[in-house]
Amino acid sequence: MLKILFMTLFLSWTNANAYLVSSYNSESVKYDIPTRILVTGDGKDQETQFEELANSKALKYSELYPKEQIIFIAKNESINNENINLIKNWGFHLLFNKKNTFTGEALVSELLKFKTITSIDFFSHGAAQYGLYLENSMNRFSIKTNGVEKLKGHFSNDAFLFMHGCNTGFILAPYLSKLLSIPVAASLTSTDFQKLHNDGEFYLTAKGFSPNSDWAKRNKSSFNIETSCRYGKCIRLKPDNHPYIGYWGEYYDGGLPFYKFFCVNVNSDKCNRVMAKSLFGFIGTTNLNLNSNLDLYKKALVDFLCPISARRDIRGECEMNLETAMLTKDESYNPFKGVLLDCNFNNCLSDFKCTNMASASIENAKKCVLINRSNKRSTTLVKEYKAYLAGFMGLKGVK
Repeated sequence: MLKILFMTLFLSWTNANAYLVSSYNSESVKYDIPTRILVTGDGKDQETQFEELANSKALKYSELYPKEQIIFIAKNESINNENINLIKNWGFHLLFNKKNTFTGEALVSELLKFKTITSIDFFSHGAAQYGLYLENSMNRFSIKTNGVEKLKGHFSNDAFLFMHGCNTGFILAPYLSKLLSIPVAASLTSTDFQKLHNDGEFYLTAKGFSPNSDWAKRNKSSFNIETSCRYGKCIRLKPDNHPYIGYWGEYYDGGLPFYKFFCVNVNSDKCNRVMAKSLFGFIGTTNLNLNSNLDLYKKALVDFLCPISARRDIRGECEMNLETAMLTKDESYNPFKGVLLDCNFNNCLSDFKCTNMASASIENAKKCVLINRSNKRSTTLVKEYKAYLAGFMGLKGVK
């Protein structure tokens, strides 16, 4: 009896600390071809929703870039084969079931195997000071992860890194952009799940944030072929339209309602071009592809940058104000319910004031307050809009 109990505990422990490496619609892996990598960390109360987001992104990328390889690296969310069977049913082929703890260093080790990474998308919980959850809250991908600098040189010319988790734009995104010399996108507030509604828009699912409960059962907008909403095809993560106030601190001094790109030591033409290309992979109200025209691109861009509300047409107001800014040169438009942070493509003019724990060198991020260091009205949203449009026009060969 004791032997059986011991074996049960041992197997539970070995599976509890594990991650999966799989390929999308392929039974093998090649390390020397262009590769898009999807990474999911511990879902906690979200269970497998991060994996569902990765599944949706894999479909989108496979439509856009059929000749590129798609690799999925995920924390194993179950102590048996349920998680493995789930992603297999989605079209992923299991390559490795690693029994190691999913640490930042373990992830870097996996990434270093690929010679030409075209993009990396993270779907995970995040904290400004401590980075992205991988195995759990104690094992993360952060500025303290060893060996990240070795990834430089493993990216294609127009590669980017995108973090779909809370508050990773304050510290981690500018750090990674500088370290790796690639554009990096991340959030400067909390992010939340939006779901496709039958009116064709994505809304938060909490009561009062959507027109009604008539949620779509099929996605007719985001992909080449109409698809069932099952397994993540009708959900996405978007930054909230208010400052982050929660478990990790109080950021009343500002935020952004969109994922912000940082391009530290990346020239502006390349930054704009990569930003523009990244939008083609956005799960939105339009099905962008590499041949889309400017009008369709603008519609997707407004969906990406602007907040939405069921109570008033804030999306329409945002679209009109962004277009007006192109004519008036007034770049101070702000749809955010709070202070719009003043950011450029290197950093944001903000800082944190945190109380300390027992050691003066360890910040207690649960008691951090955001400090806005800017004394002028922010132009961040309008400048981001202009950068995406400049990048798109560059892709089309228009100056």
